[in-house]
Amino acid sequence: MLIPSDVKKQLPPSDQDQFIISRGVDDCLSMYTSTEWKEVMSKLRKLNRFKSKDRKFARMFQKGATKINVDSNGRLLLPKGLLGWAGIKKEIVIVANVDLWEIWDKKTYEGMMKDDWDEFDQLAHEVMGEPSGE
Repeated sequence: MLIPSDVKKQLPPSDQDQFIISRGVDDCLSMYTSTEWKEVMSKLRKLNRFKSKDRKFARMFQKGATKINVDSNGRLLLPKGLLGWAGIKKEIVIVANVDLWEIWDKKTYEGMMKDDWDEFDQLAHEVMGEPSGE
């Protein structure tokens, strides 16, 4: 996967040469900068390791997470196991999602967006709308 140079330029120099790829919460891969991954790991460290739910989440979240260096041509070699898990076959879509990028199989992403778009108005109201005081 090629990291677009304009995207790379927006990152601090310390985050331009290595990324962490992991299983996404949905059927996609999540790509973090090293800085953002450290913040996520800091949150995981705050979980209560004596609670089975917390241990299970941490284990599942980190499963397959891989540090990947950008090669001299600005590319990342995505791990085959993670590609298989996300159902990524040939064409991908990279989507910015606040503090990470999601890497999707193109057909899966397009299908999901088509299905979800009908609900967008209601979702926008529920997530971003002002409280109605009810």
